[in-house]
Order: sequence, then structure tokens, then C-alpha cells
Amino acid sequence: MIRYKVSAAREQRPAGSTPFHEYVFDDGTVWTEFYRVATGYLLRFPNLADFEVSADGTKVTAHPAGDTGATTVEHLYLNQLVPLALSRQGRPAFHASVVTVPGGCVAFLGKSGMGKSTLAASFALADAAFLTDDALIVEERDGTILAIPSHASLRLWEDSVEVLIDPDAARAGPISYSDKARLLAGDALNYRDRPTPLLAAYLLQAEDPAAVTIRPLGGADRHLAWVENSFLLDIQDQVLLARHFGWTHRIAGQVPTYALDYPRDYDRLAEVRQAIQQHVSGPRDSGRSRHQVVPPA
Repeated sequence: MIRYKVSAAREQRPAGSTPFHEYVFDDGTVWTEFYRVATGYLLRFPNLADFEVSADGTKVTAHPAGDTGATTVEHLYLNQLVPLALSRQGRPAFHASVVTVPGGCVAFLGKSGMGKSTLAASFALADAAFLTDDALIVEERDGTILAIPSHASLRLWEDSVEVLIDPDAARAGPISYSDKARLLAGDALNYRDRPTPLLAAYLLQAEDPAAVTIRPLGGADRHLAWVENSFLLDIQDQVLLARHFGWTHRIAGQVPTYALDYPRDYDRLAEVRQAIQQHVSGPRDSGRSRHQVVPPA
């Protein structure tokens, strides 16, 4: 549970200290600065907004910067602050999109730009549904790992929208820091709004092969796939880190995890969906031995 409020806009004055952590894009642009303050944490998105987070992650207050619009602030909260605050509460959160398959759901792990949202949209436009676009929250109930639904929208670049999405599909308002379209769930874009057993996870690779290739990850590689795609508010809190590593170790032990290579070709998305659905419907043996290659159509 997070208590959230939006306060008045304010200037982003110097924080009075150096950030203990930063998110930085490949081009060197700083996306998020993490500061410690008396009440907990300050997360700064330069020229967009500041967010104050309580020490226990249960309270978040947004302070827009300048003329940052309400839609942009809300989007930052939902996509960035919620998983980070929940991680502070000891609830695991990961960079992943999630879609349904017969009997449960599967997650696509990977950093921004790896194709998670495009895959999620492809499933949601067919005979499946999406649970989340970019932040996977998990819970363990009676020995089962469940994926928890997030907000009912997907973000896609316009080239993907032009190929995949009906021009009349509902969209949320634009956000100032990205040209991605935010598409709302509806009659065509199917959404699952209830916790669903997580049957497998696929770590997206950066290659563009001729065939869909799925190979199992085991041992350290399997655990690392979850660790490297974690949301963590405080990477220096040793108690929190120990708890989170324990969680990721348990999740990696219970959720079969694979590396997924596939052709980056819109015309072959149906082939990719079919390969994943066939793979996850086969014998689930913790993912340590099965290897599948699907020849190009």
C-alpha cells in the first residue's frame, strides 16, 4: 500500500548533497537522481518532478517542476515510483512485461528498448492479455509465484503503433519526456486485472537471429537475469539487499527462466507468440534442460 499525493509545483533547487545513486541513459543523460533526506528519500527527475518517498516506502509526494503536466507526473509515479517504493517495502519488482498463456502467464525481462512492450502488445492483440507493460510486481502465495497486474496501459513507439494498433484505439494523454504512445486497454488490447501464476520468464536478447531460439538459463545466469532487472530504491541498504537477493534466489528457483532470441520483424510476431506458447505448454522441468529452435517460416 502506498499513500500518494501531488503537491504544488516547485523549483528544483540543489538538494544539498550528492546523489547516492543515479539512473543514466546510454548517451550520458541523467534520468533519475537518488538522494537521502531527513524523512527518507528524494528522487529527482531533472526538469520534470521531484518525489519524496518515506523511509519505509509507504508514502510518496510528488512536486512537479515548472510546467510539467499532471499526465507526465502520474506516469512517472506509476512506472517509476510505485515499483521503487514497493521494493523499499520488501516487495520484489522487476523490469518486465507480462502476458497470459494457457494456465497462467509469462514475463519478458529486459531493460528499456529490448522489445518487451511490443511483445506484450502482440499477445494482447491476439488471443491473450497483458498484466503489465514495464514493472512486474510478484507475490508468493502457498508456494506459487503470482504476477500482480499494474495499470491498464501499454507504451509503444509510433512505428510499432502504425503496424500493430487500430488508429481508433484509445490513448492516454501525451507525456513530455517521451514520444511513445500510451495505449489504453480495451476491446482490442486485452488486459488481465487479477493476480496470475507466473509459469516462466524470458530474458530478451539484443540479437536479431533468423529463427526464434529459446535456451534455458541455469545457475548464476538464471539468478543474475532477475537481479539485473530489479527495481531497487536503496542499493546501499544491506538489509534490503539481503532480503531482495533472497527473494530473487527463490523466484529464480521456482520460475523457469530462459534466454529468448527472435527476429525483430513485425510480420513474424505471430511466429514468436506461437513458439513461446508451445514452449511454455511443454514439460516444465525448472528450465534447466529444454532448448528450442523454431525455423523461420
